[in-house]
Amino acid sequence: MIQRIQSIFLLCTAIATGLMFLIPAASIAAPDNHMFEFFTSKVLQIGSNPEFITWNWMSLALNALIVFLALITIFIHKKKTKSVKPTLFLQLRLCIVNIVLQVGLLVQIWVQVHHVAKEIHAEWAVELGFIFPIIGVILTWLAIRYIIKDIAVLKSFDRIR
Repeated sequence: MIQRIQSIFLLCTAIATGLMFLIPAASIAAPDNHMFEFFTSKVLQIGSNPEFITWNWMSLALNALIVFLALITIFIHKKKTKSVKPTLFLQLRLCIVNIVLQVGLLVQIWVQVHHVAKEIHAEWAVELGFIFPIIGVILTWLAIRYIIKDIAVLKSFDRIR
C-alpha cells in the first residue's frame, strides 16, 4: 500500500496534523501575567504547574477528521480491480476535501485565539503547531499532483488498448 509516492505524502500529512495534538498552535499572554497555550485538543494555563482549562472540541474533531481522512485516502487504493480510475478519482476528491478541512482548521484556530485574546485584552502569538496545517496542505497538494499523474498514465494505457 505504501509503494506509491502519494501514499507517503498523505502519511506525512497525517503525521504533521497529528502532531498538533501535542504541540501548541498559539499562546496568549494575559495582562495579569497568566500564559495560556492553545492545542487543537485542549487549552492549558502554563506556569510552574500546567493547569488544564478546557477541551477544544471543535478543533479536536476537525483535526481528528483530517488525520483520519488522510489515512483512509492511503488505504482506499485497490490494485486488484479491473479499473483503478474510480478509486483514484475518489482519492483525488478526498484530498481536495482534506485541503479544505486543513484551511478551515487554520481559520478556526486563528478566529478562536483572536476572539479570546480580544475578549481579555491580551497579546497572542502563533506557535510552532500553527504551521503544521500549512505543511499538511502542501503535502496533500503534492499527493494530488501524483494522483493526477497516475490518472494520466491510466488514460494513456487506455488509448493504447
